Amino acid sequence: MFRRLSLMLVLLLLGVAAAPARALPPPPQSRAIDSLRYLLSLPQTDYDRVILLCQVSDQLWTQRTDSAAVYAIKALTLARRVNYRNGEGEALNRLGAALRESNLARALELFQQSLRIAKATRDPALEAQNLRSIGIIYVYLRDKQQGLDYYFRALKIGQKLGDQRRVVIELSNIGLAYDLFNELDSAQIYQERAHALARRLRTPTNYILYGLGNVARKQGRLAEARDFYRQSIAESKKVQHLRSLNFAYVGLATLYQQQGQADSSIYYARLGAQAAQTNGFLRGVLNASTLLTQDFKKRGPADSALKYQSLMLVMKDTLFGQEKVMSVQRLNYREQQRAQAAAASQAALKSRYRTYGLVAGVVGLVALALLLWRHARQQQRAKEALEQSLAELKTAQEQLVQREKMAFLGELTAGIAHELQNPLNFVKNFAEVSTELVDEITGEHHAATGQGPSRNAGLEQEILAGLKQNLQKISQHGQRATSIIKGMLEHSRTGTGQRELTNLNALVDESLRLAYQGLRTKERDFTAQLTTSFDASLADVPVVPQDLSRVLINLFTNAFHAVQQRQRQHLGAAYAPEVAVTTQAVPGGVEIRIRDNGTGMSEKVRSKIFQPFFTTKPVGEGTGLGLSLSHDIVTTGHGGTLAVESQEDQGTEFILALPA
Repeated sequence: MFRRLSLMLVLLLLGVAAAPARALPPPPQSRAIDSLRYLLSLPQTDYDRVILLCQVSDQLWTQRTDSAAVYAIKALTLARRVNYRNGEGEALNRLGAALRESNLARALELFQQSLRIAKATRDPALEAQNLRSIGIIYVYLRDKQQGLDYYFRALKIGQKLGDQRRVVIELSNIGLAYDLFNELDSAQIYQERAHALARRLRTPTNYILYGLGNVARKQGRLAEARDFYRQSIAESKKVQHLRSLNFAYVGLATLYQQQGQADSSIYYARLGAQAAQTNGFLRGVLNASTLLTQDFKKRGPADSALKYQSLMLVMKDTLFGQEKVMSVQRLNYREQQRAQAAAASQAALKSRYRTYGLVAGVVGLVALALLLWRHARQQQRAKEALEQSLAELKTAQEQLVQREKMAFLGELTAGIAHELQNPLNFVKNFAEVSTELVDEITGEHHAATGQGPSRNAGLEQEILAGLKQNLQKISQHGQRATSIIKGMLEHSRTGTGQRELTNLNALVDESLRLAYQGLRTKERDFTAQLTTSFDASLADVPVVPQDLSRVLINLFTNAFHAVQQRQRQHLGAAYAPEVAVTTQAVPGGVEIRIRDNGTGMSEKVRSKIFQPFFTTKPVGEGTGLGLSLSHDIVTTGHGGTLAVESQEDQGTEFILALPA
């Protein structure tokens, strides 16, 4: 205890906080880190060195999380070597904070270990720190009840300790959580309480200002929101806090996007992305790249939108991958089971203590000691077996995900190669045949000049007709290859148009007529009954008319193709082709249903219908990109859904839902 007090005194004289949750506001980060590193270079006890390493990790966490992790690992290694339990708990908490973005499950496990040490050593400050850290993870996972429960437990400990600086942090975190779940009145109350207390204590308010800016923006007080964000940016720069700087930049960018000022939104979103990337704050990169994707989709250019959309998808996969969420769920379940087992074991041990104490005295104590030793051995073996099983499961999951990704990439590449190879082979073969026909014509001309047999005019005309037919085939299959490439390009350009309020009934009716007339132009003998049922009360819907029309025409064309196929299979039978379309308002949006009584699809075909290059049409009649492109336009471009229901020889129905 004396060594720790002396270390805190030296740190205070140098202007460095002994622990982030209990100290005075730190000076600029570079000076604080330099001071801590200087102290590390001096002779120190191992206990003091552990605390110093943790404090360096705290300072670096606001700038570069990878560097913060390095110092946390050093502190943890040293604490375990000298059997310093409090120091081990502090180091575990720092390492969890540094790994929280890249490995959510591992971070939760580290915080829970640190929390158990805090309870065992009766360190309420460390216990509150871990309760806050665990609460952050559950808020990340959108678990409101769990997240706020941990936050309020941390707040209660801070108030009991009389640690006002800790109370400021807990109040602000609670406010940010309510903001995330759009409970703006509660968010404003807790942020204002945090701001008033922080001003009285003269502690940093950068996070609080960002939270107040969010509340003001969502409540429509845009001028106040802009001022709060700018104050947060200035204060974050002053203390070199890149995380809060990212939050403030992204908040300001969201405000400008809300006001339709795309250039300003892009400028501040890029600054936010830069701050998050420097810090290693993946969630901040995700928020900034999401804004940039939306802005560039509206304003262009398309390649910038694609660039930031790719970055956004990578961040989502890293942060919210299925295996990570499952790992967190399993870890939480295992922690609950461990707590229940520990409680049951504790109750059983108490019962044994009382029994052996009353009946056998010393003999009972010896027997109890043997039982405890055996129980500890069994627990250790079970723990080792569980850890080995978990490691094997994680390895298997990683291998499975990798194999799925490679299989999808191989399938996509094979589809492209197969679809382009067919028309190119036709072009090559007809070109070779045409060359031979030209040689025969050349031979005919030699014959006409007396250098060979007499010229045969009929044969020459036949050769020329064959040559013309070959050139038409070359042109046809060249256009086929062009349509495949065009479809692929359209697949990458979905969602770039501007939305406008559109009469959906008129657009559906026009698309139905265009698709029908387009097929009738090619197949004059084809007829089908067109049945429409439009909801007259349907309000105008914000859509990109050109994109949605392309989706509808493609769905109608597929329906006509299905009924035409069935008509050909039932020659002479009493079969009447029919394509029906209905529109109706549903809660939260509108719904379009396109139904045909055609050939239908099997379950196997239905599961692949939206995959690129998958088609049920004969070779040469379809690229396999129409339904894939339509699905992307509806889901990514309009935020809707496109589903299919079908039975073989019964027909097919596509259900297109759009938000109002």
